[in-house]
Amino acid sequence: MQNASIEQLSRIISEPRPEGGSGQNKRLHPRNPLSQIHLSLAEGWFSLFLLAVVVYSTIWCVQAADWVANLNVLTLTTALGLLAGVIAAKQRRLSRWLVHPLAVVLGILLAFWQTAQADYAGNTAQFMNGIHQWFILALNGGTSTDDSIFLFLITGLSFLLAYASAWLLYRTRSPWLMILANAFVLLINLSNIQPGYIVFLVVFLVASLLLLLRFNLYESSIRWRRLGLRCSDDLGWEFMQAGAIVSIGILIFAWLLPSGYVNDAAYQIWSVDNNPWVQMENLWNRLVSVNGSYNALNHGNFTNTLTLGGNPNLSDAVVFKVKTDDGTQYLASISYDTYTGRDWTNGATDGISNASGAPIYDGSQDLRSIQQTITVVNPPGEDAPYLFGASQIATADQSANIVYRKSDGSVVAWLRTNGALAAGDHYTVTSYISGADIKTLEGIPLPADAPSYTPNPYSPDESPPVGYYSPAILKSYLQLPSGLDVNIKNLAQRITAPYKTMYDKASALENYLRENYTYNINVKVPSGEEPVSWFLFRGRQGYCNYFAAAMAIMAREVGIPARVVAGYTNGKYDAKTHQWVIRGTDAHAWTQVYFAGFGWVNFEPTASFSTFTRPVSSANSSNTVTPGGTSLPGGNGKPKRPILPDQPGNGLSNVPNTAPDTAAQLPRDIGLFLSGLLVLLVLGVIVFALWWRRLFKGYDLPVQIFGRVSLLASWAGITMRRSQTPYEYAGALAKAAPEQAVTIERLADIYVRDRWADPSSEIHPKRSGEVAELPILWQVLQPRLFLYALRHPYFLRGIPTAMKKLMPMRRRKRRDESIQVDSNWVE
Repeated sequence: MQNASIEQLSRIISEPRPEGGSGQNKRLHPRNPLSQIHLSLAEGWFSLFLLAVVVYSTIWCVQAADWVANLNVLTLTTALGLLAGVIAAKQRRLSRWLVHPLAVVLGILLAFWQTAQADYAGNTAQFMNGIHQWFILALNGGTSTDDSIFLFLITGLSFLLAYASAWLLYRTRSPWLMILANAFVLLINLSNIQPGYIVFLVVFLVASLLLLLRFNLYESSIRWRRLGLRCSDDLGWEFMQAGAIVSIGILIFAWLLPSGYVNDAAYQIWSVDNNPWVQMENLWNRLVSVNGSYNALNHGNFTNTLTLGGNPNLSDAVVFKVKTDDGTQYLASISYDTYTGRDWTNGATDGISNASGAPIYDGSQDLRSIQQTITVVNPPGEDAPYLFGASQIATADQSANIVYRKSDGSVVAWLRTNGALAAGDHYTVTSYISGADIKTLEGIPLPADAPSYTPNPYSPDESPPVGYYSPAILKSYLQLPSGLDVNIKNLAQRITAPYKTMYDKASALENYLRENYTYNINVKVPSGEEPVSWFLFRGRQGYCNYFAAAMAIMAREVGIPARVVAGYTNGKYDAKTHQWVIRGTDAHAWTQVYFAGFGWVNFEPTASFSTFTRPVSSANSSNTVTPGGTSLPGGNGKPKRPILPDQPGNGLSNVPNTAPDTAAQLPRDIGLFLSGLLVLLVLGVIVFALWWRRLFKGYDLPVQIFGRVSLLASWAGITMRRSQTPYEYAGALAKAAPEQAVTIERLADIYVRDRWADPSSEIHPKRSGEVAELPILWQVLQPRLFLYALRHPYFLRGIPTAMKKLMPMRRRKRRDESIQVDSNWVE
């Protein structure tokens, strides 16, 4: 009986165990190496659920913003991205350098297929042609109106975001990076959705906090098991309960904190025109068309781009209160000269500083001055600290930076040097507005009929003839984008054909728009449509941006220089306070036409708004304005030739040109700082490289490499103890970097035999030729150890300790010096 039991036990031990199950008839089959994909989630399925909540709260926020149509495809794309990311993170056979490119290709193909299905009814050839046209347009500096490009990009990015989130969590074990990547996308979209969708942020934050807690608990439990410690089976559930309570408490506390603080200096640095972020944003707006998104309730939002699209969603809050001797004047903030086919921007600009009270004017005649004292109640939204005032501000009671166009010298905007406007601020501006009557303006010819003029180099003070237009003015304000609908020109010619003078033609365009189109803020330009053409021929309704743009474009089509201006209307008069009250709903855009010698004249093409009044008779023969002791031209009845900024006698008069320009100086300072930082960084890298090459230079190659490995490991917190042998130390390194375990152990073996083996024996590396392997081993180990040290910067912990040691040494040195001085004095 005993022998039979021993025989049976021997048979069980000696027989191979089947891999596929416990059946008696199962045979042993070799594994397929390519099929070893481990899909088990040791971190628990709840971690995957929380990861999905974090990612989907971000993606659904993008869908809620409704940038373009058919964003519902993101739900499936995100699910596929999460699945691909989990599989890629859990498999161990394929290198990440192969997995990531495959994921990118898969995301692009999926995005291409879904976009073609959604926007082109499955016609992939047509979509490919659209992409080809987009590339041509981008290379030629054009503006895209095809929103399928945005759908393609956002679909691909949603797949890659979900894939990267799963990879960061399950492979690189970096939940914080995953959360930051999703938070970046979420916060961009939160400002473009209705306030009720803030629930996405709440869900995101709760899920993120719980995921961090769950993941850190899992990592800690792994470490505890390695140390032989035991913990309660209910510990995970107790931690999650406590974490949920703490997370909700943090959100409630954050909700109660005050919000809305803006640092003016930081804001100006962030929003300066040549800020790389602003330039990237402008490039994105030019190349990627979106027709959706939600504009938050505001009381006026003024930027360096005037967009045609979306409800402005203006509130009725009071913005300004104005005391003035002429309440009919609008408040202008910025003018625009370039139409891109989708929005209005400005060409190249420059700026000069203007001291408080210093006058500035452009040399136009028939001007009259008005004064406005403006009190800020609720500051408007601005991407630059604009000063508001009637058109052609001449003086302000505070210093400002005057932005002008490089091409023709005309003023774009006045920027307040003390930062953006804030509630309670008040300032006074004096503006020179046109005093020309209708008869005078009717006498100004069209540019095509204007007299020619060649400056006399021997008579620099000679004035050009009446009605002369500077070529720089015409180049800037007759600009039209390529590919504009020819029907716009045909319509403009038909409207203006019965009239002879430029003023009458401009008035005809103004009246046509006022009488034939409807004011409506709830409009949306269809995908791929050019806004002005759509407004004139298909939509036939819109708000002030559409009316002003349409008149400016039609005026340019018939040779009339025109531009668009943004600001506020004059508001309503309050008889009790004797002030004009301007509200958010008074935010407005209108058209200005340039008349040679008389400057910019306002026109109001928007239906339901009152037209501008003109003087009954011209004051040309007698009007002279003398602000601050400086007389404006006009007494002799001769308009001055526009003087460009680079010519002698700059038309921007009485401005201290030697003062530093704030808008230009700031980016220069930032550039110098970044350049200096880059130079220091390069020098530091060079010094470190020289020191690293000379390290352990007097030793044999095995000692040099093993010493450098030990030094890098000590920077990451893995130091060699006195009791450890090189083999034991290599084993500790292999545990920290299991992917390089074989290489580290091989290096340690060669190092030990080089140091302690008999040099004449065959096992010595120099005799066996194994020393030649060391450069190859070091080439593999060096970048990975440097990366490991950067990811685990244990060496930074030594800085406070070094400082503590340094202070007693300095105090001891000073004490020794004082003792020496005292002893010398005694002697």
